[in-house]
Amino acid sequence: MLLTENRVKLPEENFPCRWQTVIFRNYGFVSLDKIARVLGCDEDVVLLEAKRLGLSSVVFDENWEKSGYMTIIRNNWYLLPYDQLLELLGFTSQRLEFVLQNEDFLGVKLGGFKPSCERVEYFPLTKEQEKQTEEIYKIVSGYSLEEKAFGFFEDYSGDGGEAKPFDRGTIMVHGYLTPCGDVFLEDDEKYMPDGLLSEYSKKGINAVWVHGLLSALSYYPFDESLCVDYKKRRYKLINLIKRCKKYGIKVYLYLNEPRGLPVEKLGKFSHLAGRVEGGIANLCIENKEVQEYLYTAVKDLFDEVSDIGGVFTITMSENPTHCHYVQGNNCPRCKHLPPEEVTAKINNIIYNAVKDSNSSAEVIANLWGWSQFMGWNDEQAKRGIGLLKKGISVLCVSEFDLDIEKGGVKGKIIDYSISNPGPGEVAKTNLTLAKELGHKTYAKIQVNNSWECSAVPYLPVFDLTYEHLENLKRIGVEDYLLTWTLGGYPSPAMDMISDYSTLKERFSLDGWYEKYYGENGKIVKDAVEEFCLAFREYPFSVQTLYLSPQTLGASNLWDLEASQNKSTMVCYAFDDYESWLGQYPYEVYLAQYKKLLSGWNKGIDKLKKIPNNQLIDELLLFAEVAYCHFEANLAQTEYAKAKRDGDRPALEKAVSIAYLNAERMISLKAKSSLIGFETSNHYFYTLRGLVEKVINLKRIERQLNKI
Repeated sequence: MLLTENRVKLPEENFPCRWQTVIFRNYGFVSLDKIARVLGCDEDVVLLEAKRLGLSSVVFDENWEKSGYMTIIRNNWYLLPYDQLLELLGFTSQRLEFVLQNEDFLGVKLGGFKPSCERVEYFPLTKEQEKQTEEIYKIVSGYSLEEKAFGFFEDYSGDGGEAKPFDRGTIMVHGYLTPCGDVFLEDDEKYMPDGLLSEYSKKGINAVWVHGLLSALSYYPFDESLCVDYKKRRYKLINLIKRCKKYGIKVYLYLNEPRGLPVEKLGKFSHLAGRVEGGIANLCIENKEVQEYLYTAVKDLFDEVSDIGGVFTITMSENPTHCHYVQGNNCPRCKHLPPEEVTAKINNIIYNAVKDSNSSAEVIANLWGWSQFMGWNDEQAKRGIGLLKKGISVLCVSEFDLDIEKGGVKGKIIDYSISNPGPGEVAKTNLTLAKELGHKTYAKIQVNNSWECSAVPYLPVFDLTYEHLENLKRIGVEDYLLTWTLGGYPSPAMDMISDYSTLKERFSLDGWYEKYYGENGKIVKDAVEEFCLAFREYPFSVQTLYLSPQTLGASNLWDLEASQNKSTMVCYAFDDYESWLGQYPYEVYLAQYKKLLSGWNKGIDKLKKIPNNQLIDELLLFAEVAYCHFEANLAQTEYAKAKRDGDRPALEKAVSIAYLNAERMISLKAKSSLIGFETSNHYFYTLRGLVEKVINLKRIERQLNKI
């Protein structure tokens, strides 16, 4: 369990009592009996109190408990103590621990600790609380609360036609709905439905990647409890491969190995421990037993699952694997070795195992982390590439080390930028070297969306993607990983990339707009040019990507009392605006967002001139949602600063902007189940959460009026 932290400030209450918050945030998302048990009351009481809050029209949707539990966790993390949260979720402590640790660092996103919350129990309302509840009812009843969620690809036939031959460059994505946890115990027809595969096929996608955990897919001798059901997982993987093959799509595994183990679980294998920190022992790859395990586990997997398309590795990462996975190796066995030798060795072992198996799968070494931000110098990366087996393909994050300047402030890109087309100098150097040494090369480019704005399926900035492709072509790269976990929606951008990859020199961007948008192609292109010009003003920094309010957008709840809580990764922003400014002075940050919003609005205005058209309506919807997220970031930044300064006029202005923003987002969110969803976070926000923001702002207005 994550440590409980007592020193953080809990959010102010938007309802007369905390149990009402529990009902408001969970009614319809969690079964009635669970809510009643958590609050220690009868189900009839929950029904009555939900009605008083304006929720009588809400119908329970079991999909939230199955596929939206991360949203439920996030909504209750600062509300319920650990034991009541488990009861609400219907989780064992082991299940919650697995989700927090393995579902794309959810525990880190929540702050790395569990806030200390008092137990919440039902009690009858006082007369004053009833009166306050009546006011909330009036607000809530003014909105339709019918939540459009999980309605993905229901309108698609799933008829992909004849399987397309694998005769172009590889265009690989992470499935739009593919989970990031124990994926091969899930139903692949749910996360990779035929409708989605059909759309991928039509958009020219010919590969998908899935998170793999070797200890869950092969026999694991160091802790046999981790490999229970590994045969069952392989069967599920084989089934996914067969289904994807019908649409001309190959399946790739992402492996980040060999994973470390808690020290107390090593037992008779304690001699394998290398670097030890935080109670986790890395398995030192210099130990022959670890090398033999890695080789045998991979070979056995690829012997049985021989039709798998390939595997790509990451050997420098946040996950504890080998002793050099980050800087500061304290392993007595290998601390003297250069990290590039260790990482190359791991890739080579995996490559040998695959080549010695029954499979013809491709092995790709993703060089994420072979760079300065993980403590490497350029010469180490070059040497590491030179140590790789010649048959290994090499993949680089394209925009890494790209120099940028926004508002006169200089910076560099690490990852996740669409607004700044790559490649950066390091990517150019490493990909060029790899190609000269005979390796097939890939560029990882974030298409559709990025952490710059992840709550929409795609951003209408296709020209920036085209520019990126043209830049990569100059260094001979024609194979792409288009997404990390975010960005897997079968979008117009994917169609453009497929045409670009197929037509090559015959491709015309103007021609693509005309092909895809018909008679509206010219207007769409003009609108996209405005979006692209505006997006170039985005004040890019890793801190802004991860810590600013833009991910949860309008649903971020505000307090009038200042908080010292620190922002967390793509989750809670609080008042910690200094953290999300990155390298930008406050005024420059605001100025860049204002330029972004002004230019973005020009694109929206151009799209609004086009008569009703399904493709244009989708484009306009996502453009408007993105605008709201950018505006929410600006408003919360100004609000947080105004609180520090005691600037009441600025506070009132920010609240007014946020109110209109929330109202607009409520109307937009109601139009599509796609808005706010990202597979490694589930729904960032719900329609209910946006309505709570309105209640929240009304409360702050009342507080300001009393000052």
